[in-house]
Amino acid sequence: MTWTPEDAAHLLRRAGFGGTLEDVNRLHALGKTGAIDAIVDYEKTADSVWSNDNPFGLPDVLAEWDGVRTALLWQLLKSRRPLQAKLLWFWHGHFTTPSSAAGTLLFRRQMNTWRTHANGSFAAFLSAVYKDGAMLEYLNGSYSHKDHPNENFAREVQELYTTGTGPYREADVREAARALTGWEVTWPERNVVFNPQSFDTGTKTFLGQTGNLNGEDIMRILAQRPETARRTCAKLYRAFVSERVNLVEVNALVKRWAETGGNIKAVMRALFQLPSFWDARTRGFLFRTPLELILGLMQRLRLDLDLDRARAVGWMSHQMGQDPFEPPNPAGYRTGLRLTGASMLLGRTQMAENLIYNWASPASIAILHAGLPRPTPPDQLVATVAARLGVTTLTAGTRASIATFLGSTPIAQPNLEDRTRSVAFLVASSPEYQVM
Repeated sequence: MTWTPEDAAHLLRRAGFGGTLEDVNRLHALGKTGAIDAIVDYEKTADSVWSNDNPFGLPDVLAEWDGVRTALLWQLLKSRRPLQAKLLWFWHGHFTTPSSAAGTLLFRRQMNTWRTHANGSFAAFLSAVYKDGAMLEYLNGSYSHKDHPNENFAREVQELYTTGTGPYREADVREAARALTGWEVTWPERNVVFNPQSFDTGTKTFLGQTGNLNGEDIMRILAQRPETARRTCAKLYRAFVSERVNLVEVNALVKRWAETGGNIKAVMRALFQLPSFWDARTRGFLFRTPLELILGLMQRLRLDLDLDRARAVGWMSHQMGQDPFEPPNPAGYRTGLRLTGASMLLGRTQMAENLIYNWASPASIAILHAGLPRPTPPDQLVATVAARLGVTTLTAGTRASIATFLGSTPIAQPNLEDRTRSVAFLVASSPEYQVM
């Protein structure tokens, strides 16, 4: 296929939050293979934002109720590694922990751990998950003792994070809980330590394997299960390609998983090469989550974040049905059609209005009309603004509504900024902009 700027933009929307027009052009210049490599091999791209855990200069970022969350929003927006940022958000929605459940210090450590493992070995990721302080606090692992093993994490790691409900039985939950005992979070340091006095040293049988099993054994067994590969690959497919799963393509990802021992990077590289990822019939059919919507528009308009805006991003996302870094339960966030209630859709319109009319400077708006003739034909303005916001095709209904607003008279220079702002709002509020 011919590699076009729109292909590069599509890759950035799915593998990141959308990026700037300059980001699109840089990716396009690399060619398809080079673009995929640049996205997937992101460790080769210098990125200093992740070393700045206090971008707003708070006196004590850990003492602020939203200090870590607002810093994370800034990092997601500013990262030069779009896939790392996107995968951090994905894995946070998979291995869920609300920031409020464990405190700011443990949650920040968890996000750093998730980011480190985001594109590596799934087995190593699982090993880090069960020993993570925030997870231990959230699902009661830090209070699990050989005399009274807690089953919460033992159940969720199977039902939600790995195999699903198929292979395990209640006995497997109980035996896994025994094997996972011994890990504690100290106070007040909040360090994770292993207490051998709390660990159950007895023989356990888990998913057909018997021995003095510990947490590492449980995670190894789960990582090696074919059900884990299939569920995880299918979930990645639904998040990055299409909510309508193509079994042939998912099988290809599972095969790559097996060939590489569950290497996430290898699976993602294979995913971005799938025919359906590039098929016109799957473009524009993933419903954007609130954060994808907000950060994507901010990146395209080159809008920056200060503390007040970062807090506003959290509120706007809440109005659209998601509280950033506060998943409602271990199953994660609502996605897809569960985000289409009337109040949530209204929240999307209000978000577009706020960003375009209140946050976007004249320089940001100029990005959308730069290079157009003066006076500017209305239909050309609409097509250009839509394309620069990442919408390649407007329906006849949307186009007619905007045309009615603009009229047919060419737009004079003094009115161009105002009319561009209005068109940008109408495009960003349109059904076409809600999908990617």
